[in-house]
Amino acid sequence: MLATSFAASTPGAAQESPSEREHLGEQALVSIDVDVLRGDKVEVSATLAEVRENVETHKTMLADAEAALTAAETALAQADAALADTQARLDAVNIEADRVVVDAFVNPPAESAFESLAADSLADATIKQSILHRQADNDASALGEYQELQQQLEAEKAEREAAAAAAETAAAEAEAAYADVEAAVSQQASFVAEVQRRLDHRLAEADALQATDPELAEQIRAREAELAAMLNELDEEVQAERARQRAAELAEQADANKNITGIKPVAGGVADVACPGGGVVQVAGDISGAVERLLADAAEAGYPLCGYGYRDPADQIRVRRQNCGTSNYAIYQAPSSYCSPPTARPGTSMHEQGLAIDFTAGGGTIGYSSGAYTWLQSNAANYGLYNLPGEPWHWSVDGN
Repeated sequence: MLATSFAASTPGAAQESPSEREHLGEQALVSIDVDVLRGDKVEVSATLAEVRENVETHKTMLADAEAALTAAETALAQADAALADTQARLDAVNIEADRVVVDAFVNPPAESAFESLAADSLADATIKQSILHRQADNDASALGEYQELQQQLEAEKAEREAAAAAAETAAAEAEAAYADVEAAVSQQASFVAEVQRRLDHRLAEADALQATDPELAEQIRAREAELAAMLNELDEEVQAERARQRAAELAEQADANKNITGIKPVAGGVADVACPGGGVVQVAGDISGAVERLLADAAEAGYPLCGYGYRDPADQIRVRRQNCGTSNYAIYQAPSSYCSPPTARPGTSMHEQGLAIDFTAGGGTIGYSSGAYTWLQSNAANYGLYNLPGEPWHWSVDGN
């Protein structure tokens, strides 16, 4: 967790409201201009590294601000101690100075001089005069020290005020630096959540392709492996912030459907749609009519398509149990990057809802250079299907 040394700031230091602190933290955010789910892996990796570096930069700035605050508080404490010491000395000298003033009023110098003239002998007069001189010197010294201490006290009061102002400024700067770190960590955690969703989508797609195109499935896993490794290297602050965010998401989800797995039912049930060249595509009943028309129209255009749609969540649960663990948390909630190898959470794939299709032509998944892809690119939206950039074969109701 983020720790601070300025939780108790100096007396009189300005305290910022939460909204003011949030405003301060805005300046610590980096500009993020990347579609995490659809963007290129290299671009996503670079942005992830940038937000991570931003957190480290602001942590360094916070450490510097805390060090400056500690130094300012030490200087203030020293100024307070010096002021208290001078005040104590002045109080003691003040007593002696009061005695001198009172004695001068009660025993004026003229009376002492008259007494020396009335002495019985010259020797007695000399002794009395010497005593008077010594007393006068002591009195003058006491009064002089009192004046010097008064001047010193005034100077130390000014120094103490300057030290207090410096400590207050340092406390405000440390508070602002802390707000910046909080904002940077929160931004990184939010971006990490988006990267985690990307991993879930891509890894679920790889699992869906495993039986039909294992080579392509492995290529997808290899492309996303770097992102998974970067997520596992996050520091404790970001992990903790992400855990808080994830807990809030799960709580909201639980209130919405009371379903720990997060797997939505297939809209309209699972339906078989016949492919013009043979075989069937299983999709959600709600989109089966549109898919049937798409397949027929594509075949008429010279592209007899088929594909793989619905995937039973039980398959993903089995893989998660194997790669992630057997507890409910390990199967349904743990981030995909925590599994070995990284494995998508059940319910994160559009295939598990019957709302996505991996199109095939001639027995293999279609690529960018195929005529089938070109046709789909021009026409699939008319049937409510959209492509996920980076995966020419994958089309779904929302492009995910």
